[in-house]
Amino acid sequence: MPLILQKAVESDIDRITDIQFAAFAADPLNQVLFGYPIPPDVIVKSTEWTRKDMKNPTITYMKAVDTERNNEIVGFAKWYIYKEERSESELNKKEDRDWGEGTNMELANKFFGGMQEGRRRNMGGKAHCLLGILDTDPDHQRRGAGAMLVQWGADIADEAHLPCYLEASSAGHHLYKKKGFQDVEFLDIDLTKWGHGMNRHVCMIRPAKA
Repeated sequence: MPLILQKAVESDIDRITDIQFAAFAADPLNQVLFGYPIPPDVIVKSTEWTRKDMKNPTITYMKAVDTERNNEIVGFAKWYIYKEERSESELNKKEDRDWGEGTNMELANKFFGGMQEGRRRNMGGKAHCLLGILDTDPDHQRRGAGAMLVQWGADIADEAHLPCYLEASSAGHHLYKKKGFQDVEFLDIDLTKWGHGMNRHVCMIRPAKA
């Protein structure tokens, strides 16, 4: 198989950012959040945030590369590995993110705030592995990159006997089900005021391996 996984590094950030916005270009939620084309400042701020993430010891960015296309990055995942329980004070630490000029902040606060509340409600300070982002280049979907990137984190969790957690879009829900994740609650966002319908993400848990 020409696809292999490698740890992403700082020189990969521009490509990762391109994939991140391309993967959900047609998604109504992203269109309302950022508009189209994506405002330049949103791209700059996303790049800066990823660079900062890569210095966080609890975060690992993994990339799927095509060895038959000069190691082109075709997908990536952002995994948080919490091998130890976190205290209430650690959970309360919050750093406001600058999403960039042009972002719909009303929707950003509602959606990303809802995700954070769900994570705290379902996992709290427990040790676990969290899949924060999984994106594949639209030109390379259905080649197995997403499954490989999910399995990487699942293997880490199984070795440490930890559960996994994520929020699934409708596009990714079936894959996560196949990988052993179970629905626990819904994150529904009403986009009707912006000309779209309801948007649903599913909070999912993959139980710890005994």
